[in-house]
Amino acid sequence: MEDISFQQVFGRVYSYLSEAGVEMTSERCRQMLQLIDDAMAEVGEDKGGHRLLENVMDRLPDYFSIPGAIIPAAAPPLCRGSIGYRSRG
Repeated sequence: MEDISFQQVFGRVYSYLSEAGVEMTSERCRQMLQLIDDAMAEVGEDKGGHRLLENVMDRLPDYFSIPGAIIPAAAPPLCRGSIGYRSRG
C-alpha cells in the first residue's frame, strides 16, 4: 500500500472535521496542527503516514468536540389502515 504524506493527513483530518460540523476557524486550524504535531512526536517521522493518520484520528476527541450525528427515522411509523379494497357482496 502506498504511504500517505503529511499534506494528505492534514487534508483528511480537515475534511473530516468540516463534514462533522466543526467550524474551521484559524484557532481550530492551529489546534488541528498541534494535534498532528503531537501525534507525529509519538509516532515518529519515519513510521509512515498511515500510522500517523491512525494516531491522529485516535486523539481527535481529546482536541475537538464533534457534534453528534442526527440520524432521521428510516421510514414513517406504520399504522394499520385500509388500502381501499371494496368488499364484494
